[in-house]
Amino acid sequence: MRSIRANLLLWLSVALALFIVIVAGATYSFAHRQLSRILDDELRQFAQAVHLREDWTEAGTVRIAPEDVTFAVRVYDDGGRLYFESGLPALPADAPQTLDPGYSVVDSPDGPWRMYTHVTPQGVVQVAQPGAAREALARQLSLRMVLPLLLLAPLFVLFVAWVLRRGLAPLEETSRRVGARDALRLDPLPAAGVPSELAPLIGQINALLARLESSLGAHRRFIADAAHELRSPVAALALQVQVAARARTPDKRREAFLELERGIERAGGLVQQLLDLARLEPGGQAAELATVEVGQLVRDVVSSLAPRAESLHVDLGADLPAPAHVMGNAAELRSLIVNLADNALRYAPGESAVTVSARDLGGAVELAVIDDGPGIAPADRERVLQRFQRGNGDSTHGSGLGLAIAKTIAERHHGTISLEDSHPGEDPPGLTVRVNLPGAQTTP
Repeated sequence: MRSIRANLLLWLSVALALFIVIVAGATYSFAHRQLSRILDDELRQFAQAVHLREDWTEAGTVRIAPEDVTFAVRVYDDGGRLYFESGLPALPADAPQTLDPGYSVVDSPDGPWRMYTHVTPQGVVQVAQPGAAREALARQLSLRMVLPLLLLAPLFVLFVAWVLRRGLAPLEETSRRVGARDALRLDPLPAAGVPSELAPLIGQINALLARLESSLGAHRRFIADAAHELRSPVAALALQVQVAARARTPDKRREAFLELERGIERAGGLVQQLLDLARLEPGGQAAELATVEVGQLVRDVVSSLAPRAESLHVDLGADLPAPAHVMGNAAELRSLIVNLADNALRYAPGESAVTVSARDLGGAVELAVIDDGPGIAPADRERVLQRFQRGNGDSTHGSGLGLAIAKTIAERHHGTISLEDSHPGEDPPGLTVRVNLPGAQTTP
């Protein structure tokens, strides 16, 4: 795992090294150009400082001042005769004698020479300097200019490392505080005094901790409620097993086993509802969505529950005037219809009707389950949509999960659920559960 501090320090060091190289190259180029301009001017001034006169020519000497000049000098008289040449350094022997005034470059085995030719009526003066000497002088000058950067670079790297350590200290402190959190401590991280760059991260972590605390709280409540709800069915099954074991006649034993079978069926239904509710919890696996024809799901559910409805002497039917399509998960929508229909069959009196309908309202689909049961008081309707909640005075064998599961599935499909009387003003008023879901666009 690579460190942010080490990464930043490495890249800053590389950038500093490249900067020094670029500065050194630019300094050398600038120094070379400036020195060339200055030295060229010196060549010209030096050549023009040599005065050729007839008396000097007769004496065979020429005056050059000062004596310690490092330029190479060569002088010709007006007849082209060489009568003076400096010592070291000296112009190459094959340097051309030219009458063209100005600057030129003379090649030699030791490299190029920069030469200035000054032409007068008395003769010609040539002053030159090796190009290598100029380059050496430019290197020395640029090195002196870059040397402070080279000496300060390690100090700069150490300073940057110190700054990074102080700058990343809030991040390390935040990491330490996050590491101290666990399932028993999910309080938000303090946001006071943190750098502005770190504040969004602190906010997201606190939001995550809040969601995690809410999810863990929901799981803890779910486990507690499930344990509470399962205690009664398990105790009832144990009691029915004892009754069956103590039965003295075949009829009594048969009756006890039938009651035991019904108890096992109720317990199995409760367990299935608990599993469905756990699967629908926030953070669970996302459902795969597809275009679903709700009417076909209604037919399947009505067909599967028909034997039970017949045993209860309830007329279970479907009202499907036209196909109705939604974008959703078929398994979850089927579970919604099963829970609502099962709930209606549980409360519907004998010789009554339960109708499951699905209608396309144009852009939306309305699913309704209508029964002739005792209904739910308006004051209890919001409460019974919560898990493990039942209406006041409800004495049926139920877990209080059917409507909660239906509400959760409806919300997962961006729909709504509502409860109302089937027969307002009558006794019993019955109950109608309406679920409105966004419709799906279908191609004809």
